[in-house]
Amino acid sequence: MAGRFGGTLRYLLAATQWSFLAGAALLVAGGVALVAGWPEALWPLHGSTLAVVVGAAAVAVDERCALVVDVGPRPLWWRTAVRSIGPITLVLVWATVHWVLRARLPDHLEVLVLQGAVAAGLGFGLATAARATGRSEPGTVLAATAVPLVAGAALARPFETDLPLFPVWPHEDWGRAVAIWTVLGVTVLLVAGRALWRDARPRRALGDAHLRDQ
Repeated sequence: MAGRFGGTLRYLLAATQWSFLAGAALLVAGGVALVAGWPEALWPLHGSTLAVVVGAAAVAVDERCALVVDVGPRPLWWRTAVRSIGPITLVLVWATVHWVLRARLPDHLEVLVLQGAVAAGLGFGLATAARATGRSEPGTVLAATAVPLVAGAALARPFETDLPLFPVWPHEDWGRAVAIWTVLGVTVLLVAGRALWRDARPRRALGDAHLRDQ
């Protein structure tokens, strides 16, 4: 048991980009704090902060030593589970800052927290699915695309009447926003889960063959 924990801890310390994670957490906390100070003027910054969550969560999947670890004994699902500490940390920071500053933000704390959780899931889940195809650092590519895309959508708010991804005013359809974000979260969970399942099948087949040969 101690050996397994030690191996997990060593991989966590080596695989997590701690300085990048700390910088992203500071950007998230600072962005939400600025929005809380001047919500009517700076609300588009809230969506831009969500974009940071998406990008940072995606980068957490990147494996700089893919040629080594991909042929090692640890399956992708195990490495993905360990690496999830990064996105989980970002979600905790996001939720904590929103809770502390909730009096200055729209009275829909549960929706705002859901946005952060799903944003992290989108970045981490999509990058994981790409990682399962053999790409070593898909998160960086995904972040470079997703960050400006999400930030631009938060600023322009296209189709906001029908697709309220970034609601702010009381008259907007917050219930529909919950439904949209929930669907996005469930979808990316299924996509990532399927990718990890397909990646694990060859390993299980090799393990069964090894047992038969013994």
